[in-house]
Amino acid sequence: MPYQVIRRDLTETSRKCDFCPQYLTSLKAYILKDLETGLLYYSGPTCAKNKAGEGAISGIPDLTKFTLSTKDREGSCSTGGQRGNGEDNQEKKAIEYLMLRENKLVNELKCSYSVLKEYYEKLNSQGLSRSDIQHINNISAKAPDNLSPLTLQKIYNYLFWIDVGIEKLPSEKTAFLVGVRKTIISKGRITEKQKTSINKWLEHINGVPQLK
Repeated sequence: MPYQVIRRDLTETSRKCDFCPQYLTSLKAYILKDLETGLLYYSGPTCAKNKAGEGAISGIPDLTKFTLSTKDREGSCSTGGQRGNGEDNQEKKAIEYLMLRENKLVNELKCSYSVLKEYYEKLNSQGLSRSDIQHINNISAKAPDNLSPLTLQKIYNYLFWIDVGIEKLPSEKTAFLVGVRKTIISKGRITEKQKTSINKWLEHINGVPQLK
């Protein structure tokens, strides 16, 4: 059955590759779509290339840019440090922006925009044209700082791991992370002081990485 690698995303250390018995210990997984069934699978780079082809993991949308990889355990099916050759790929940037504004952060930040919502629906139903991609990137380039691509990437990574940290901690020790989560959402940004404080908490929680 044919597969397509559609993005790179975050995952917890407890998750195994869907194609082999190894854990995804780098905390960054490749998401593959079965083109026949539409089902999604989490994978490390080796299995992703085996299923979708040698060049399949290059230039794909990447939602993991503010998570530092943990040191891979020997024999693990990790995602490694693959960045691909598509850092300036316009379609990649447009899809990342759509994913963040219309899917990943839409509930927390209330950041949906009717034009982008239509493009997101089109992406999932038939794909984007070149003019669509150009329009999306024009919108992201003109967005205010709290809705810029880098800000949304950062907030997505931080909220993901703050939520994991809250789940792993005893309820009586979650007050700081719960409070900083509310502040990030209300302010729509993360300061350097907040980053330092968050990392000091997360470094003591097993299976949670440091954040850029």
